[in-house]
Amino acid sequence: MDTFKIVVAGVGGQGTLLASRLLADAAISSGMHVKIGETYGMAQRGGPVMGHIQIGGETNNPQIRKGEADVLIGFEPAEAVRRGVTYLKKGGLALINTRKTDPVEVVSGMRLYPELDELFGLLRMVTDDIRLFDATGIAEEAGDPITTNIVMLGSIVESGLLPYSEETIVETLKTGLKPQFLELNMRAYELGKKAYHSL
Repeated sequence: MDTFKIVVAGVGGQGTLLASRLLADAAISSGMHVKIGETYGMAQRGGPVMGHIQIGGETNNPQIRKGEADVLIGFEPAEAVRRGVTYLKKGGLALINTRKTDPVEVVSGMRLYPELDELFGLLRMVTDDIRLFDATGIAEEAGDPITTNIVMLGSIVESGLLPYSEETIVETLKTGLKPQFLELNMRAYELGKKAYHSL
């Protein structure tokens, strides 16, 4: 199979790296070749965080090349657009949480947060397949906003684009998450799946 490439973008504290690792672990469980790379803008809450996951194929470079990602999973709008216009391929899927988390530059007063319409207009120069939803609001409905990452996972699974079965990701969640939080996370996962159809 061709290499399936995912970029995960957000800010520190949103669980972006856990989501990246769960996606990669599910691929490994399916016997697929996987490369994962992670970058941290700042080692604190609010700093930019990005994960690159490449599934299948024979790539040896953990970094996805510009314009080659099949999917962008964006946990924060500004960070999603920043990474999407760089890495997403023409016509790729952009799945974006619309709940803003002010980046460090905004918190420090160095910049104003851009208007969302302006941001998404930039991304539309790359793809029309943009799915926007308040994943954090759905996570709150599940019981805890910290499950935003699992809501996002549910949505990408429901897209049908991942090159492995839903059973594989569910097993990965069951083994990769703390048992005391599994019921909460599975609730978030199911709500994320449902949300995909309303996007």
